[in-house]
Amino acid sequence: MFRPFASRQRILFALIAVLVCSPLCAAKKKKAADEVAAPEQAFKLPATNRKSYFYKVSPEVLAGVEIGSPESLRTAMTAIKKSKGDYEENEKVLINIATEIMRNVWPSEKITWETPEVAGDNVYLGAVYMAQQGVFDSSTGNVDFLSVLLPAIVLVNPIATSDVVAQCEASVKNALSIRPDSVLAQYLMAVLKEKQGIFKEAASYMEGVYKVCPDVEEVALSYANLLRVTGDFAKSQNVLDVLNGDSNDIRILKQRAYIAFEKKDYADAELYVARVLQQSPNDLEFVLFRAKILIEKNDYIHAVSLLDMYARQDTTSIDYLILRAKVQLDWSKNTAAATETVEKALQLYPDNLDALMFAARISSATDSPVAGKYADELTAQILKADPDNLDAMSYALEGLVQRENWQEAYSICRRLIAAGNLSPELVEKYVEICIKLNKSQEAYDYARRLHDANPNDEAIMRSYVRAYCQVGNRDAVMRYLDSQIATASPKMKSYLLYRRSFLQLTENNILADLRSSLISNPRNSDALFRLYEIYYDKKDYRKAQYYLRQVVAINPNDSSVKKLNDALTKLIQ
Repeated sequence: MFRPFASRQRILFALIAVLVCSPLCAAKKKKAADEVAAPEQAFKLPATNRKSYFYKVSPEVLAGVEIGSPESLRTAMTAIKKSKGDYEENEKVLINIATEIMRNVWPSEKITWETPEVAGDNVYLGAVYMAQQGVFDSSTGNVDFLSVLLPAIVLVNPIATSDVVAQCEASVKNALSIRPDSVLAQYLMAVLKEKQGIFKEAASYMEGVYKVCPDVEEVALSYANLLRVTGDFAKSQNVLDVLNGDSNDIRILKQRAYIAFEKKDYADAELYVARVLQQSPNDLEFVLFRAKILIEKNDYIHAVSLLDMYARQDTTSIDYLILRAKVQLDWSKNTAAATETVEKALQLYPDNLDALMFAARISSATDSPVAGKYADELTAQILKADPDNLDAMSYALEGLVQRENWQEAYSICRRLIAAGNLSPELVEKYVEICIKLNKSQEAYDYARRLHDANPNDEAIMRSYVRAYCQVGNRDAVMRYLDSQIATASPKMKSYLLYRRSFLQLTENNILADLRSSLISNPRNSDALFRLYEIYYDKKDYRKAQYYLRQVVAINPNDSSVKKLNDALTKLIQ
C-alpha cells in the first residue's frame, strides 16, 4: 500500500545525504577530472621523464617501422637483424609489429626477414590481433606512436563495421600529428576517408602514399580507384598502366572495366567484364555489373536474365535493388513495382545516395511521396554531400513545385540557371515560379531575352507567351496571339489557343478556343484539364470526368490527377 508520509521521509533523508556528501563528492570529482586527460590530450606522447617501451631500439629502426611503408619496413628489419638472433624482448616485439603491418596492410609484398617468437602478451600485438577480428582496441594506453596507430589497422579488414571505422578517425589523426611522414598513417587515413565516402580527401592522402610507393599493388589499385571515383579517368588509367599494362590480374581488369563504364565506353567495359567472368564465373559483383552495362545499352531482356540469376543468391544488395527498380520503371513501365523496390532499398540502406536519387526521380515524375518523402526531401541529403549535383537539384525543384514551396523552388531554379542549365523545361518552370511569386516582370524579361535569341524554339516561345499573357495589355496580347496562330505548327497552335482562352470575355469564346486547341492537338492535357475545371465548376460532373479521364490517360503517373479522378468518381456515384 502506498504511504505518502513514508515517501516524504525517504525524500527528506535523501536530500540530507546529498547536502552532507556534496563537498566530498565535489572534491572527488575534481581529483578525478585532474587525473583524466581531456579527449584532445588523450593521445599525446609520454612525458619526457617516462621511457618508451622501445627506448633501447635504434631511433632509425623505430622510425622505419613507424613510417610503415614496405621499403622502410625492410630497411628497418635489415638494420635490426642480428646474426645469432639474440634480440631483446622489445626488439622481438618491434619485429613482430613490422611483420604484422606487412602481412595485414601490404599483403602483396614479401616478408624478407625472420620473425622471432614473443613471450607473453603485449598491447601492441594485442591491438593487431583485435584488428584482425574486426575490433578497434581502445585499451592500448596510447603512450607512443605505435600504440596510437596500430588499432586503426582494422580499417583494412573487410569485416570492419561503420562504427569501428568511426572509432579509428581520432587514432589516425593523432598518429599523423605525431609523425606526419608516416606512410602507414597516410594510407590508413586514405582508407578511412574512402570508407566515409569523402573521396577527394581520400585521393589526396593516397596521392602522397603513391609518390612513395608507386609499385605497391595495394596503393596503386586503391589510388587508381579513387582517381576513377573522383572523375580523373586518364590518370587512373595511367596508374594501372604503370602497375602492369598487359596484366590479366583480375583486380586490374575490374578497375579497367569500371573506368570504361564511367567513360560510357560500354563496349570496352563489357569486354573487360567478360574477361573477369572467364576467370571467375561465379563473381556475383561482376554478374551484376554486366547487367548494369546491358541496361545502359538498353538490352533489357539479357539484363533481366542476369538480374534473375543474381537474385537466386541475393535479393538485398543495394546495387541489385537499384538495377531492378530501373528495369521496372524504364522497361516494364511499372511505376508501382519500381516504387516498392526502391522503398525496400531505402529501408535497408536509408543513407544510400543512389537509392535516394532514384526515389527522388520517381517522386518527381509521379507528383507523390516515395518512402514518405517528396523529391526535395529525398535529395536534401544528396545536396548536403554534393551541393553542385545538378540532377539532385532538378529533382529537388520538382518536389518543391509539387509542394508549392515557391520561394525555395525559385532559389534552386536560379542555381540551375547559373550552372548553365537552359533546358526548355527549366525555363518553363522558372517562368511559372516567378509568376507564382508575383515576379511576372522578371519572368517576362528572362523569357523575352531567350525568345529573341531563339525565335524558332517553340518550347521557349511557350514560356515567352506565358509570361507575356501575364504582363501585357490584353488587346496587345490578343493581337500577338492571333498573328502567331495562323502560321504555327499544330502543337504550337494548340498552345496559343489554350492561352488565348484565358483572355476571352465570354464562356462561349473560352470553350470555342479550348475545343479548337484540342482539334490541333488532342493530347493537349492543359486544355483538357481546363475543360474539366470549367464543367466541374458548372457541376456538370460527367462532362468534367470525360475530360479528366483523358488527362489521366496522357499522364498515367501523375498521382494528383488520379486523386482528382477518384474523388470525382465517388461524387458521381
